[in-house]
Amino acid sequence: MHFADLINESIDTKQSVLCLGLDPHWDRIPNFLKEDCSPDEAILKFLIPIIDACEPHIACVKPQIAFFEQFGSVGYNAFEKVCIYAKSKQLPVIVDAKRGDIGSTAEAYAEAFLGKNRPYDALTVNPYMGEDTLVPFVTKANENGKGIFVLVKTSNPGSGDIQDLPVGEELVCEKIARTVARLGTENINKDQYSNIGAVVGATYPEELSFLRRDMPSQIFLIPGYGAQGGEADDLRPVFYEGGKGALVNSSRGILFAFEEAGKPEEFAFYAGEAARKAKEDLNFF
Repeated sequence: MHFADLINESIDTKQSVLCLGLDPHWDRIPNFLKEDCSPDEAILKFLIPIIDACEPHIACVKPQIAFFEQFGSVGYNAFEKVCIYAKSKQLPVIVDAKRGDIGSTAEAYAEAFLGKNRPYDALTVNPYMGEDTLVPFVTKANENGKGIFVLVKTSNPGSGDIQDLPVGEELVCEKIARTVARLGTENINKDQYSNIGAVVGATYPEELSFLRRDMPSQIFLIPGYGAQGGEADDLRPVFYEGGKGALVNSSRGILFAFEEAGKPEEFAFYAGEAARKAKEDLNFF
């Protein structure tokens, strides 16, 4: 199945454009889950019930690999188990690892995350070492029905330090957008969506509009909604009919919704409620 078909099918089934970011900040996981167990066990006890509670309201999941890798091999073991579990729930898995390197190193990264038998559907990729570093990821994604999301305009406050610099008559982020659009023409589905997508932050709504102009066939992965200040109404210009064309990520606002209620023992319930509310807020259908 084409990667865009996988995403669009999930959006249709759930009537949701919400991507659940799986960022298990260790210090914010309820203490009772961490008692008398290893970090990987605690992470699984936290994330698996949350996936179950949120599954009716989300189109996909996006595990941030750093929160797993910090614990070494046991953390990576938890990462793989979480991805496999999400796949068992028919949820596409986008690995947020922001990989990028040259030559054979990029090829190895691409095989690790976009290989045919890996339990992941897509990978975030950093383009700032040049177009040649993207090619191995594009090639592997095309071979195996996978996708990539290239960092174009990120949601962090300092993104403009580089991404908004002028290059001739365009900005760096516009130049990258045009590169992504060109690379994405190699693999377009019947509905004119590419398997090569773009990360564009919700915190910069003006850029969202002109980057959509530059990348009409790209699925946008939009971080920065909710906890980082991005609002649903700002995102409407990037969506096409039927809620297609973009996924909106929410991580902390869902995972740690129990904190505001002060009920850590009901963490999964509050995550599910936060996901339901976000789905309703992001009703672009």
